[in-house]
Amino acid sequence: MATDDARAALVADSAAVANPAAVAESAAEAEFDALTGRLGIEVPADLKGGVLAGYRGLRDMTALLRGVETGRTGRTDQHGRTGGEIRTGDDEERPGA
Repeated sequence: MATDDARAALVADSAAVANPAAVAESAAEAEFDALTGRLGIEVPADLKGGVLAGYRGLRDMTALLRGVETGRTGRTDQHGRTGGEIRTGDDEERPGA
């Protein structure tokens, strides 16, 4: 029995090396199934392919956005001012400020 399990693991590992994209797709599908199951959402079989493709796209975009470096650190306002320059709108104009 242990030999069969080891053999199955070896076959799965060699398939992952041969086609890593297929492994990533099946991992995304397993994750999607787990999420929809946990939330109690039933996706009709005829729509699952399209919904799953959209889910994969969102996962990929999220990963890309998390890796983006903007070159800015710290807090900025909508005008790009940082640190002591940030005004909240509640600030009163003070001489010398």
